[in-house]
Amino acid sequence: MSIDLLFEVQQDVRRLFIAGSGMASGDLRLQKVLPQLQKLGESAPVFNRMAQAVSQVLEAETSGSAAKLLELGTLLSSVLYTQGKTETKETLQPVEGSDAKLKTLIPYRKLQPFIEALTQKGQGRMEQLRQGFEEELFRDFRVIPAVVSALDDSYAEIPDFLQMKLLPQIGVEALPALQQQLKLGGGKGDARRLELIHGLQPASSLDLLLQAAVKGSTEVRSAAIQLLGDYPEQEEFLLEQAEDKKKDIRRAALMALSRLGTEQAIARLYQALCSKDQDIAIEPIQLCKANALTISIISHAEDLLEQIKRHQQVEANTQQLMADIRSMQGKRVPEVVEFLEKLLSTPEFISADTESVQEEALQLLLDLDLPEADHFAVTLHEAYNRKFIAYSFRAAVKILSPEDVYERFCYDLKDKKQLAAKEILRVLDELTPSIEYFIYDSSANIVDSIQWDPRWGHLLVKLDEEELVCRFAQEPDPKIIDYLVKKCQDRQNFNFDKTTHILLVLFNHRYPDAPELLMTILEKGGTKQFYYLDRVQLALLHMLPRPYADRLRQFAEGLSYQGMKTQLLEIAESIEAKPEQQDISDQEEKGQGLWGWIKSKML
Repeated sequence: MSIDLLFEVQQDVRRLFIAGSGMASGDLRLQKVLPQLQKLGESAPVFNRMAQAVSQVLEAETSGSAAKLLELGTLLSSVLYTQGKTETKETLQPVEGSDAKLKTLIPYRKLQPFIEALTQKGQGRMEQLRQGFEEELFRDFRVIPAVVSALDDSYAEIPDFLQMKLLPQIGVEALPALQQQLKLGGGKGDARRLELIHGLQPASSLDLLLQAAVKGSTEVRSAAIQLLGDYPEQEEFLLEQAEDKKKDIRRAALMALSRLGTEQAIARLYQALCSKDQDIAIEPIQLCKANALTISIISHAEDLLEQIKRHQQVEANTQQLMADIRSMQGKRVPEVVEFLEKLLSTPEFISADTESVQEEALQLLLDLDLPEADHFAVTLHEAYNRKFIAYSFRAAVKILSPEDVYERFCYDLKDKKQLAAKEILRVLDELTPSIEYFIYDSSANIVDSIQWDPRWGHLLVKLDEEELVCRFAQEPDPKIIDYLVKKCQDRQNFNFDKTTHILLVLFNHRYPDAPELLMTILEKGGTKQFYYLDRVQLALLHMLPRPYADRLRQFAEGLSYQGMKTQLLEIAESIEAKPEQQDISDQEEKGQGLWGWIKSKML
């Protein structure tokens, strides 16, 4: 009670320090506490001295009030400092540490935003953490508890970043905090802590993993069981867990067994693929490196194929065959290719009932990325009335010369209304990067790895595939330029993406009338067509030669939207400042190709 009174007096003294000592004389709050101090002074001399100091402040003249107030403040501080306590009611525990290499040399003022991003909610935290990671702010003892605690963050990207990138950089220094904060009955954050502890000291974490696998929550148990796949001696325990009532536990056990790759583990994975656990067995089987398991699945799939050929339980067998094929993903062995060839060469299998399985098999054939698989896929070009032409075309692009690809597939594009032609055009669209890709994706790779026969451009002109023509117009070609110019003249709309894409190609190919065509389209569109300019439009306007500055300025003056007018007038001034003879084929633009040139022109 007496300590509380002294703190109250201290607050009043601070208030008077701020307000000014001249306000201390006759202060009502000090007058209120004076009788209490005097009463306490009857039993403790220090309070009597305190009461006297307060009385002197209350009675002091203005000229001497500052000294009396300072004297009271000093006395208060001295008394309160003697009343501090250093002991705690909690039980003392020894501090666990490691051979520490981290220091605390970073000023806390710099650490604070990083720690707040770990401990508080709100937007922009992920960016703050990335910046702190680059500055290595995590290499400080004061940060570690907050980093480990943030593994529970509800924003999944943050704990993912901490677990996969930041905490591994801290290393064994984080072990004490990870062990202290680990709760076996916890959630996903504790499962992450367990995984990190195992990663930092795998040799000594087995007992902890076994304890977590038995007593932990579902999340922690799942993590522990999956980690036990690193211990072959735990095979029997994992086989038991694969029979658990909880699906998540069975999935974790199958993942662990896939790493063991023992005879019993393979048998259990195969059993799961043919049971109610089919959906959770596919990924572990894909990850299992045991070739014996792959051979067993292929044999099973061949039996299913024979039953389908005999029209036995087609629906159930087709569903199981789909699971078998999915489990072969990543198995780059000749036996898988041989099975897929057999499957896709069986006429009885190619029916409406098995279309989804056919597509899965074809996609796997391409994903294997093996020469024998691709060669077989090419042979499917005309099979089953060109049903698989899209997959055959993709394989051909990978292994055949550009000339051979064109010669083999150009005749299928005689009528683009036919299904085969539509499939080829769809694949061409997927395999060729769009202009938007190079404009708006800063990470876009300029180098196009696929080489195409130049005859594709002429064929696409004939088919009137405007967007694809732009993509294949890598080199100047009179026929292609004539086609693109006519498209621009017919449309006359500067706000249409296809128009601006064509203009980009024409400027790249040094078409002499490209500036006039651009200016004509701009003028014919009217003065009310603009509210903003995108990156392509801005780049095109900056490409106008110097003589077009006055014409652009005149057009800008007629615009009704002031912001647009100002922007165009600035562009007019920019192009007016160009040299009279600007060599647009200077050295820095040579060798870039269409895509590199487009990226270099984006503002």
